[in-house]
Amino acid sequence: QLTDHGGQALTEGLKCPELRDLELWLQDTAVGDNTAIALGSSLRACDKLEKAKVLLCSSQLTDHGGQALTAGLNCPELRDLELVLHDTAVGDNTAIALGSSLRACDNLKRALLTLYSTQLTDHGGQALAEGLKCPELQFLELHLQDTAVGDNTAVALGSSLRACDKLEKAKLLLCRTKLTDIGGKALVNGLNGTKLVDLQLGFQQTQASNGTAISLSQALCRCLQLQSIVLIWAGSLGDAGLEAICAALAPLPKLVTIKMHLLRTKVTLRGLQDLLRNLERPGLDVIAYA
Repeated sequence: QLTDHGGQALTEGLKCPELRDLELWLQDTAVGDNTAIALGSSLRACDKLEKAKVLLCSSQLTDHGGQALTAGLNCPELRDLELVLHDTAVGDNTAIALGSSLRACDNLKRALLTLYSTQLTDHGGQALAEGLKCPELQFLELHLQDTAVGDNTAVALGSSLRACDKLEKAKLLLCRTKLTDIGGKALVNGLNGTKLVDLQLGFQQTQASNGTAISLSQALCRCLQLQSIVLIWAGSLGDAGLEAICAALAPLPKLVTIKMHLLRTKVTLRGLQDLLRNLERPGLDVIAYA
């Protein structure tokens, strides 16, 4: 039954200059902006913070408190960040402040950011994505589904990915957004030549179509360390796009798992069967939902 009154008092007590690991679970409570503002203020005093896991999802948080909270994450020693704000009223100001803070996190190796089902638009999404140029980043999980982000966010994300030379695992979900082929192509081009081992892409119910798929196939040809890929796609994808992707995946030497969710696309059943047959080889598991 925690409310914003108690949440504020709690987070004000977290001004701990020696704190290195913080895990704070306040989801599904009545905490809100006062709690987030106090938490942001306390985080600024935690100069040695290396790991932070903050869950405020399904709370009464708005963009005012979200902005103050994420502005406090300007922690130069931060290596591992989980920020879970889905199903709140945060929006662009929160994302802009978060992007600014991330630019100061030169040592960041792992980032899990969930902002789905919020008031985020392409303006804030672009600023957030621009902040992800983290040269030490190895793991990125970004949930932006069910928001109004679009091509500007995707273009900025693709640019940032190119700067993440050590990225091994990426989960990028932009389902049910305003993404088109313009942003989709730029995003997947950012994967070109990365050291990715595990990749998940979600473009369900967007306008990303065969053009994005063909660009993705060109990027995948150089992802020689890839072991697992999950594609979530529904909408304009057709046989030509899927054929290009499968042709790129087939020769990858370390690939062991392919999962494709292709519900309500333009892919034909016969085309899917032919393509999956071409992927048959010992040690490779292929699962397709269509």
